[in-house]
Amino acid sequence: MPRQARQLSESGIHHVMLRGINRQPLFIDDEDREWFLRCLAITKRLSGCRVLAYCLMTNHVHLVLQTLDEPVGKVMKRLGVRYVLWHNRKHGRVGHLFQDRFRSRPVDDDTYLVTLLRYVWNNPVAAGIVQDAAEYQWGSVRLLGSPDPLIDEDVLRTLVPEVTLEQLACQPPAEGWTPDWPAGDWAFPTDADASRELGRMLSAFGASGIDHLPPTLRDHVIRALLDRGLSTRQVAALAQVSQRTVRRVASEEAEWERLAAPWSNRAGA
Repeated sequence: MPRQARQLSESGIHHVMLRGINRQPLFIDDEDREWFLRCLAITKRLSGCRVLAYCLMTNHVHLVLQTLDEPVGKVMKRLGVRYVLWHNRKHGRVGHLFQDRFRSRPVDDDTYLVTLLRYVWNNPVAAGIVQDAAEYQWGSVRLLGSPDPLIDEDVLRTLVPEVTLEQLACQPPAEGWTPDWPAGDWAFPTDADASRELGRMLSAFGASGIDHLPPTLRDHVIRALLDRGLSTRQVAALAQVSQRTVRRVASEEAEWERLAAPWSNRAGA
């Protein structure tokens, strides 16, 4: 059940989308949205990426990023771990917040970039939340023309010099246009896939069953299964533990990421 390798952008520009697990909200209130943008600003500073556009909806997020020093996967891990840990603590929950791994699509064509920007900016218009994209508080289009440290507007204006960004923002994409995501993203593994994946892991450890592993190694296998996109229910059934135990293991991993971050940053991570 190997994951499809991500396409890398020659320009470094990526359209990234995060969605809440089971389509659940990523943001309960405005404080959550403000914290996500703060996490994005911290990620930008640590990773050296550029933020060209964003739009925060209730259960999903669109980002247009240009990566420089770090690959998009590492950039998104920085952002995801930081936000999820805070969100779970605030709302008294544990476990995964995002649906599987994030979606990403490289942007190497000027025409596609222009259409993509119109799509991202006009998401709340298409959803019927506002009539004008510039009225939406949680989209970057409202920041055009005003200094904001989060958006690299100078870079954006060099990428689309033929028209002003303000004109572009008023033009929604063609009706029915959607991003052409790479095939295979967000394809949930079946129970049979999950069982085969566990079998491969156990054979590597020379164990006939997960119950034969010591607790530390068992937790390692649980994390690995979650990383491969298995649901909490699937992992609990395979590991012969409660879903609460699986969520605890996932939560401990996020906490370890948080504690390790300052040391990793000092080492140039």
